[in-house]
Amino acid sequence: MAKKHPDALLVLVPHPDDESYGLGGTLLRLKDRFRLHLLCLTKGERGLSKDHAIAEPETARIREQEERNACALLGAEATFLGRIDGELYADLEICRKVAGFLTNERPAAFFSLWPIDSHPDHAATSEIARKAIRIAGYKGEFYMAEESLSHQTSQFEPDIFVDITEVMEQKCELLRCHACQNRDDALVAAAERQSAFRGSQAGCKYAEGFKTILPLKSSDRSILLSL
Repeated sequence: MAKKHPDALLVLVPHPDDESYGLGGTLLRLKDRFRLHLLCLTKGERGLSKDHAIAEPETARIREQEERNACALLGAEATFLGRIDGELYADLEICRKVAGFLTNERPAAFFSLWPIDSHPDHAATSEIARKAIRIAGYKGEFYMAEESLSHQTSQFEPDIFVDITEVMEQKCELLRCHACQNRDDALVAAAERQSAFRGSQAGCKYAEGFKTILPLKSSDRSILLSL
């Protein structure tokens, strides 16, 4: 029988920096209550190659270290699953691999990305997460985050808002860990705009939004609604 870890949270993302941008504030609010485990499907090895003519192995090394620096701020364990940036598909092998983490850890909640996204890797990651849930028979909480509002993610109307006002500066520091993606602080500025927009919807200064598979009922227990 799988050992249950109700104190664990599992996060599945395609590239280094995706968790910091989409749900970094929420993870900061949860990190002292739960053990965080980040699964990163790729090392983002093509994230610099075109713009800077840096070879993919060197880009992978840089971005892996940046992700580990961000995870250190979160107190999170990071596992890289060996797929290639730009070549993500929800094939059976990777879905079973992610399902294995769900089966072994049985986390209190599982986080990934919203499927309607112009970046194919983001859309594939969402499908991998949902297929892994089915394979593992996972019955815990599942939440989908957005990435770049209007630029990549679309048709995303949050079911839940998390107020991240008190940790917004810490979220910015998470994003600054990803220095190669944050030239001229552009990544931080974009995250601040997105978080301010969601905050205006939620009635606070800064917020992150999440979708659920099914609407929540009054009887449901939700980690996010308890924040």
